[in-house]
Amino acid sequence: MFPNNTKIAVNKLAAGSMRMSRTRNRFVILAIILTTWLITSFFSIGMSVSKSWDMQEAKLAGTIAQAVLSAPTEDQLEKMKALDYVQAVGLQAVLGAAEGISGDPDKTAHLVWYDETEWNTMRGPAIDGWKGMYPAAENEIAAPLELLRQLGIDKPEIGMNLPLSYTVVSGGKAVQHKETFKLTGWFKDYSQLGSGDLGSLLVSEPFVKQSGAAMQDVGVASILFTDNKNIEKLMDNMRQDLKLSKGQELSPASGISYTDSGRTSTLIGYGGLVLFVMLSGYLLIYNVLYLSVAGDTRFYGLLKTIGVTRRQIRTMIRRQALRLALIGIPIGLIAGAATSFGIVPLALNTIDLQVGGSISFHPLIFAGAALFALITTMVSCIKPARVAGKISPVEAAKYTGITPSSKARMSSGGSKLHRMALRNIFRVKKRALVVFLSLFLGLTTFLVINTLVLSMNPEHFVDDYMRHDFELTHESGGDKQAVTPELLAKIKSIPGAKDIRTTYLANAVLDYDPKVFGKYVDEFKARYMGGGSGEVDFTKRPDMFSGNVIGLDPADFREANQKLPAPVKVERFEIGEVALLDGEIPAFKAGDNFTMKIAGAAKKTKMEIGGMTGFDGLVTFRKTAPNVYISQTAMKQILKDPIIYKVSFNADRKDWPEVAEQVKAAIAGNGDLKLESKVDMMNMMQSAKLAFYILGGGLALILALIGLLNFVNIMITGVLARKPELAVLESIGMTSRQIKKLLLLEGAWYAFISLLLVTAFGNALGYGAYRLFSQEATYAVYTFPAIPLLVVIVLVAAVCLVAPVAAFRRVRSSPLPERLREAA
Repeated sequence: MFPNNTKIAVNKLAAGSMRMSRTRNRFVILAIILTTWLITSFFSIGMSVSKSWDMQEAKLAGTIAQAVLSAPTEDQLEKMKALDYVQAVGLQAVLGAAEGISGDPDKTAHLVWYDETEWNTMRGPAIDGWKGMYPAAENEIAAPLELLRQLGIDKPEIGMNLPLSYTVVSGGKAVQHKETFKLTGWFKDYSQLGSGDLGSLLVSEPFVKQSGAAMQDVGVASILFTDNKNIEKLMDNMRQDLKLSKGQELSPASGISYTDSGRTSTLIGYGGLVLFVMLSGYLLIYNVLYLSVAGDTRFYGLLKTIGVTRRQIRTMIRRQALRLALIGIPIGLIAGAATSFGIVPLALNTIDLQVGGSISFHPLIFAGAALFALITTMVSCIKPARVAGKISPVEAAKYTGITPSSKARMSSGGSKLHRMALRNIFRVKKRALVVFLSLFLGLTTFLVINTLVLSMNPEHFVDDYMRHDFELTHESGGDKQAVTPELLAKIKSIPGAKDIRTTYLANAVLDYDPKVFGKYVDEFKARYMGGGSGEVDFTKRPDMFSGNVIGLDPADFREANQKLPAPVKVERFEIGEVALLDGEIPAFKAGDNFTMKIAGAAKKTKMEIGGMTGFDGLVTFRKTAPNVYISQTAMKQILKDPIIYKVSFNADRKDWPEVAEQVKAAIAGNGDLKLESKVDMMNMMQSAKLAFYILGGGLALILALIGLLNFVNIMITGVLARKPELAVLESIGMTSRQIKKLLLLEGAWYAFISLLLVTAFGNALGYGAYRLFSQEATYAVYTFPAIPLLVVIVLVAAVCLVAPVAAFRRVRSSPLPERLREAA
């Protein structure tokens, strides 16, 4: 026998079938577009937001390094480079400081040297706008743009002179110099936003050698690990491998705590969302293809009567699906790209990202979305093609897509339309399950997103974050008084400002007494340093046991004293006999005495512990020793002019904008002060909510559209498959109005059951998501999504009622005798 090549004929049949089923093709293409768009948008949005936050974290830290080691030896540097879990090791050195920046003797900038690895690998990705070359000669220097502006240089040029006064520590002595450097480069540095200083001036290796500084004294090694997930574990391994000497510290580079549990829970949550999105996309494509092929089963049966084989029918269906995929996938990718470059930047701009957002346009996202949509499309063909290939021509001629039940029903109300409609829904149980599951997934996601967004309460957020309506903080850490008497008088004169409180701050070294502080130090090291006893360390290095001394405003003291189990005597606290210690680690005994030396004081101060307390947000940083709270009267007795660290005050809410403007005008040009206000915090919170709406709401909307599209497709396909059945009903006396009412009731049953599931279980899932969300966001307040739920109800009711009637109108367009012949 000669081989009979039927490939051309099969291709023609596939093309002809596609031309005859344009409505089905539109649904399939739309399903593929939505699925591809959903996958692309989901990963692009997720990766863009994650990348933007990671970028901000790195740029505010000034480095992508994960850990730093102080005073490394040559042997330790070689060992670190040889470790298999270390990707790169850089070396830096802080040699001194340049004074008198912008004519202010209190404004200084560090003189820093980086080796090639440190600059190119660690620091380069954390800066923007680098122009020029890294300094190579002894008199060359590179500077941040902001620092150059402080020096009055708005338009820097390569080779321009830069006169500086600086101090270098050499041999344990501070040596002052004046020198004119040549500018070799400049860059945008964000690290001063987090540290509050002016940034760092970059010097050359010959400058380091000329300074005479010992690298073991001023050097710091930056470490980048091969794994970015188990940082704490890798740091513990490095401590054991390097055998650190006393005084050496290996700590996270950015001060961020890396916890496996947090990362694991995040990955689990993200993985669950990925599966959720993929399941929704699969349901849509599979269901559209299955129903469309099922609707053409009679056509495929007739093809078998003229000799078309089972394999050829399967090939036809696969080729049709492939052609539709090749149309839908590119459109979905284009829509995803538009989302990435349109909606994502819009959402990121609403978030308070100090270093700007970053759009993730990784080719793998689009390749993966295209591959998933293609695989889903082809997999969705397997079962429909198998069903169409197996059915005999006789069975195909009688095929309606509905399997009649053999169970007899005896009921007096069997002819009532609402009962007929309910039975019709569940005649094909798999179809009903897919409809309800698709609607439930999409609409529940929409409600969950809205529940979380509505629960982000701006008022509770600012109340949780700030104790007062306005807080003016001295952030530079200098010894110069930033809050002058004149400025304080201006603030007090602002109409509407009330309950004005001041907080003093000073550094101190506490005399380490194991009986008083031993339990505290053990708990502190276990909590923040990975365990170990602190008694030996602080006994040999008492200068390391330093802390903050805070001069409390009388109003703050009165509020704290009322909450103590045994309030202290006001007179003793006021004259400085009694102090309160930080109660975050409750390891102190009232009545014990301690001694401390406050920086700038002539002598040591002895005090009695009156109790433990805490002030969230009063001082935002801590040291190894606990915070010590004393009266402002005692602070003024010890120090001549104690630094005012914070000025806090309140105002009526209606006066917030006006008061904020007046305070900003009063501190204009004072770079040492930072103003935080509840009105700005609320605006930031509203921006975050808007970003959440844009990003999360966009994905939820696509999922909801997928569910509704599934329903529309099922209803239209179902009505078309029942075309002969509806013709028979009409021929035996059922009017068109009654048929429309029957289909309307079917749609109403779909809407009622779907909304019942979404309202009951969907809102329960939304509340569960809120409970998880509120564990991290303590400011969240559960808000029932009444308006979004109303929108869902109206949308589902409209679609469920309109779709079946629209399908029947199309069926009824042909005459009744013709429809009856098809039923014969």
